[in-house]
Amino acid sequence: MMEALKFFFAISGNWGFAIILLTVAAKLALYPLTLQSTKQMDAMQKLQPKLEALQKKLKGQPDKIQKETMELYKNEGVNPLGGCLPMLLQIPVFLALFFALTSNEFKLILAEAGSKAQILWIANLAKPDPTYVLVFLIAVSTYWSSLTMPGAAKQQKSMLYFMPAFIAFVSVPFPAGVQLYWAVQNLLTVAQQLYILRK
Repeated sequence: MMEALKFFFAISGNWGFAIILLTVAAKLALYPLTLQSTKQMDAMQKLQPKLEALQKKLKGQPDKIQKETMELYKNEGVNPLGGCLPMLLQIPVFLALFFALTSNEFKLILAEAGSKAQILWIANLAKPDPTYVLVFLIAVSTYWSSLTMPGAAKQQKSMLYFMPAFIAFVSVPFPAGVQLYWAVQNLLTVAQQLYILRK
């Protein structure tokens, strides 16, 4: 990830823009997985009424419920893990980016970069955003992202509000470079989900 960051810095001449470009590139590279995940999650949501009817019909017969459920998945062409696995595969990318942006090597690069380590109001990408604007963007974009997910209407409202607040709280001590990545990643997720759902 550090090499990828250096590549995008060579193109943009600014470390903040390099983070944004790397985030966009990672999002585009993972688009097929996101598309597959969204399709499977949507298919699972559409199956919910049939699954609930099956559970009522076969109440007290767990073995039969399991067998009929698996048959329903097979007939409908739905993989119950299809929505989760592509999302899990994105976690190593996030972790690699996180560790690259919090590494001593990146902090040293930023210390020597001067104005090339600044972007918009952020004077130092190695320290948390003192204005909390990025933290606010992370909270709002996480909320929007949750709303665009298939089945969001059925989620408990408390979770829709709790998760963005919790994620914003967790992101407060992170360097602005990580906060910038996270906010851009969330905004791209919203745009991507809206595009997929429209298609």
